[in-house]
Amino acid sequence: MGAATIGVVGGVVGLLGGLTSFRDRFYKGQPVASLTTNNSGGRTLVRVRIKNTTEYDVVVNGGAERRGVYSLAEDFETGTIVRGQIKKGMFSPFVLKPGDSKELIIMPKFKDSIAIETMGNRYIEFWIHWRRGNAIWLPQIAVPVCTNTKTIRQLGGVE
Repeated sequence: MGAATIGVVGGVVGLLGGLTSFRDRFYKGQPVASLTTNNSGGRTLVRVRIKNTTEYDVVVNGGAERRGVYSLAEDFETGTIVRGQIKKGMFSPFVLKPGDSKELIIMPKFKDSIAIETMGNRYIEFWIHWRRGNAIWLPQIAVPVCTNTKTIRQLGGVE
C-alpha cells in the first residue's frame, strides 16, 4: 500500500509540474491585446491595443479576423486600407519593446459598397500573431480579442 500511495502522489506532483510548465511556456509572458477608443479629428476610432508586458522584445507579425467583417490597419493610407480589404497582410509586422504598446485601427470591410458590419450583430474575434524576441523565437499561441459588431459600432459612436 505504501508504494501505491507514493506512486499516486508522484503522479499528481508530476501533473501539476507539467501544467505549470505549460502555463509558463504558452501563457505567461505573452502580450496583452484589448479594445480601446481614440478621438481623432472629432471622430471616435475603435482600435485594438497590443501591449508588451514581457521583459524582452515581441514581434507582432500578423493579425486575422476570420469572419471577414473587419480588418486592422496602422493608418488611413490607401495601400493599407486596400491591403486590409483583400485580407492579405492586414498590417506590416512590428517590434514592441518591453512596456511599449501599439494601437491598430479597426476598419470595416465592404461588399458591393455596403459595410459588412451593418448586416446584423456578429461575434468577432481578432487574433494577434506574435513571436518572442528572446532565445526561443518560436511562433506562439495567438492572442485573441473578442467582441461583436454592435459593441464596435457603439464604441465608435455609430449606434
